[in-house]
Amino acid sequence: MSTSSGQPGHIRQFSSELSSLNRILDAALIWLSLKVLCHIYPIDSSQEDLYQYLSAISAALFLLVAEFRSVYRSARLESYFQIAGKIIGAWLIVAFLLIALAFLTKSSSVFSRVIIASWLIMAPILLITERLVIYLGLRVMRAQGANARTYIIYGNSENGRLLQQKINQTPWTGLAHTGTTESYEELLERINQKHIDYVFITNAEKNPGATRKVISGLSDSTASAYIVPQLFLYNAFDAGWVTLGNTPMITVNDHPFYGSYWLLKKLEDIILGSIIFLMALPLMLLIAIAVKLSSKGPVLFRQRRYGLNGEVIQVLKFRTMKSMDDGAVVIQASKDDPRITPLGRILRKTSLDELPQFWNVLQGTMSIVGPRPHAIAHNEEYRQLIEGYMLRHKVKPGITGWAQVNGLRGETETLDKMKSRIDYDLYYINHWSIWLDLKIIFMTVFNGFTAKTAY
Repeated sequence: MSTSSGQPGHIRQFSSELSSLNRILDAALIWLSLKVLCHIYPIDSSQEDLYQYLSAISAALFLLVAEFRSVYRSARLESYFQIAGKIIGAWLIVAFLLIALAFLTKSSSVFSRVIIASWLIMAPILLITERLVIYLGLRVMRAQGANARTYIIYGNSENGRLLQQKINQTPWTGLAHTGTTESYEELLERINQKHIDYVFITNAEKNPGATRKVISGLSDSTASAYIVPQLFLYNAFDAGWVTLGNTPMITVNDHPFYGSYWLLKKLEDIILGSIIFLMALPLMLLIAIAVKLSSKGPVLFRQRRYGLNGEVIQVLKFRTMKSMDDGAVVIQASKDDPRITPLGRILRKTSLDELPQFWNVLQGTMSIVGPRPHAIAHNEEYRQLIEGYMLRHKVKPGITGWAQVNGLRGETETLDKMKSRIDYDLYYINHWSIWLDLKIIFMTVFNGFTAKTAY
């Protein structure tokens, strides 16, 4: 192979052995998981061949679908969750095809529903676990300098320096910097002289003509080219990507709950919210009785707060104070606040006063995880003092949140404390995933119920 300058180019092996190993392991796990289940739930010996055929067909289908979903493409620049998402997506397609095939052939009654249901759940768990082990192993190897790939930055600018800084902060990607250049001729010369795996093109927006020339020149080499957007956007606005048709765009100040993600969040709230509400119901009844007997006033305190898109909702709490402020001025609870009842002090310290908000979750006005809702009076005050404050209302408020499990509970007596809370809230919105929600719930259960600043 030759490049445009007439010198020989380079072809490098891109993890073909690893891709082959992944294919073999995937097929083996699909077959083995069904085999094991057939032993756990004994079947008639005459049916063994049917399950063997099913596992063989399923493995072949998975390998085919996985190819189309780029599951076996080099994942050096992808996160584990992106890889796991591809695997789960491929398996769901396979499961759909198998169910459709069973329906068309009227063969569903031949197989054990318990075995098939268990297998449809067990197989993808094994596949993503296998890939996690390989992923973590590669990260360790690459951090130590093994299995490295080289890159060069085209565009000697601040954007290029930011990119190099970000890559240096992720040594587990195994990317080795070979230089930075603004010269098209020097770029091709370096590619001819060295094994260059990746070319990162910065400042493409400023000079599209030069960018087209570079891409055309790189087409005569084996280097992979990536056009890098202006990274200052990510640093300044915590931006992300969205695709309109086939046009990629940078999104700023958006929410993450579109399509299937909205459904995932909704299912999380309904399923976990129902389970927790039912488990906590006896405790809530005892607290309600204690509140009623310990001081005068209603059991529940209803306060107007801003919810999704800034709409007013009524948030439920067990009453913990003698007064129930919900007007133009709301004073935050402070240490030794005389308004707090003796029982209320315990409830607030342990966050048990928040338990009725699971009813808000089941109503759909709140989520289990999200930015904590503030009193309307506080919203109107801080939206004028903190840039981006109202962006926290692009998602439903939560019973617990990223700010709370990072120590930002209770009184925010200074503007800096409130700003820190908002920073955490916006980070959560811009980086949401189902895994982050589960992490926050886990942290809340084990260390988030109490805090020194919760009065």
